[in-house]
Amino acid sequence: MNNKIYFLGRKQGYSAYKYLPSKIENRRPFEVKGLEIANNVERTHFINNANILFFRNKPEKTTDSQVEQLKKRIANHQNKLIINDINSFYNYDSKDRAFKIWKDNKLSCPDFICFNHDEIINNPSDAIIKIKTFFKKHKKIILRTNNDTGSKGMFIIEHINEISQTFKNLISIVDKKIKTFKDSKIMCVQYVELASKNNYNELYRVHILFDQILSYYVATSKKKQFHQADMTINDLDRFIEVNHNFKKILPAIKQEVIQAVKLLGNNIGGIEFFLIDNKPCFIELNPMWGGAAGRGGFGDEEMKKYINTNKDKLYNKISNIYDWLDYDNYYCKMFEKISKYYDENFTS
Repeated sequence: MNNKIYFLGRKQGYSAYKYLPSKIENRRPFEVKGLEIANNVERTHFINNANILFFRNKPEKTTDSQVEQLKKRIANHQNKLIINDINSFYNYDSKDRAFKIWKDNKLSCPDFICFNHDEIINNPSDAIIKIKTFFKKHKKIILRTNNDTGSKGMFIIEHINEISQTFKNLISIVDKKIKTFKDSKIMCVQYVELASKNNYNELYRVHILFDQILSYYVATSKKKQFHQADMTINDLDRFIEVNHNFKKILPAIKQEVIQAVKLLGNNIGGIEFFLIDNKPCFIELNPMWGGAAGRGGFGDEEMKKYINTNKDKLYNKISNIYDWLDYDNYYCKMFEKISKYYDENFTS
């Protein structure tokens, strides 16, 4: 008999939404196809028929009210395998909480300080003094909201005289967010300068499922702020080099990377980090990965075309990239591994 998986999200699986079969929230292209062809697991629209629950709520859009309703929805289903339990939501949604958990467990991440809503409203001048002291320590910092994604709500500060106005702008943002996102804060983060080859900067992402590495890739660019979609054909040689080299480094840091995800209460997620002296400096956890790499490949059109047409030539060097790009089979394997984990750990 197939295992049954039930999806929950902001508008899925609870309240009136449980009566409305819908598309999987925050789904990835080809993911539905992967589930359809997977062995021994299938989707159900009835929570009582499910033995696996999978939370798919988009973190930056999930309100406090939705979190509470989702918690209530699963209160009587704690005996099931729960993928990314909503009870751990704030550990990864609030970057300051994630950083503190990592630091408390001796995992590396950037230095930071944080200010809650009361502090920024009642004592903004004290906060600015602390931020300026932090800036003098690190020479370059990031001022940001603690629960936005990508570059939203994020400002790089290179001059001390930029702090006051940027802080004022962030106060306005947090003051609005706090009404529906109670854990909203202003976060001040050390800007990590990377000394890499030929002025390239690398961002590492590893996708974890339970105690396994599901996939990984490295994005590289000479830009200071970039996404993998910013890569061009001129970055191709470096892209191949760093992905090939990371294969050799990953076994030595595997347990540390898995621990970084588990400590936040997640059992699946894409963990992002820098490498400093071949050791991870953790940046962020995405509970369900997305981005342009999951929709169509790496870099600009010319770079994508080269990668796609040279698989025979490059597979042995960057098999991780081609295994990731085989989207149907990738997600098929993901769901089969979830089903197998249930069989091995939840059945007698």
